[in-house]
Amino acid sequence: MKHLPSKLAFQSRCWILFICLNSNLSTNAQAFFNLESGAFFTNMNDIRNGNNGTLFSLKNDFQTPVSPFLRLRAGYLSNEKNHFSFLYAPLKIVETGTIEKDILFDGNNFKANLPIEAVYKFNSYRFTYNRRIINKDNFKFGIGLSAKIRDAGVSLKNRELLSENFSIGFAPLINLIANWDISKKMGVDFFGEGIAASKGRAIDFSLSGRYRFTKNLQGNIGYRLLEGGANGTNRYNFIQLHFIFASLNYSFNKNNKEPILP
Repeated sequence: MKHLPSKLAFQSRCWILFICLNSNLSTNAQAFFNLESGAFFTNMNDIRNGNNGTLFSLKNDFQTPVSPFLRLRAGYLSNEKNHFSFLYAPLKIVETGTIEKDILFDGNNFKANLPIEAVYKFNSYRFTYNRRIINKDNFKFGIGLSAKIRDAGVSLKNRELLSENFSIGFAPLINLIANWDISKKMGVDFFGEGIAASKGRAIDFSLSGRYRFTKNLQGNIGYRLLEGGANGTNRYNFIQLHFIFASLNYSFNKNNKEPILP
């Protein structure tokens, strides 16, 4: 019983500290949510699976349609300098047709001139941290790191065979964020993430125009490039996808005066 007052005092200090930290976060943090959608088309998607596999193209050997897409990002900006966000970007291409050559894929021989279905999947999950190093009234620029997890692969199916080759992998990326305010309502945003090595690369960047509808809601219209791939002993895949998108960005900070980051 003698220790009860000290315990109560300690608990009281902890609660006061928790309330102060919570208050500081809500005051200095700008939480936001971003919804992006539009259409993309394939400029390159070359694939080989297996050491002696056949190199084929989902762009040239199939009729690749223009496809819709959706990306979701949620995060916050702390103290007008530190950007934290999480991205969910699913992507799937389904193509059917007949091709004029055999395809040796993951040890299975898909015969020519038979109806075949190809599925390409590239789902991306990314945690992004970016630190502003230029923070002027009309121009802001930051650099940081992103942790990317991708769930990707290809499957081929005809009336005789089904072969799937999907895997989950991790890659660190460097990211850049730039915001230029043309006026109080209009601006230009750049958001890029990427890395390059001897056996492959990953690049994802967007350039868009911004319009602020209210102090909490803005819209962007722009262009995105997704490019890269890997050249391994058993797998080869390089893509180049072009996106035209529109996005809505909502900030939960009632006193927001910042551009809502993409």
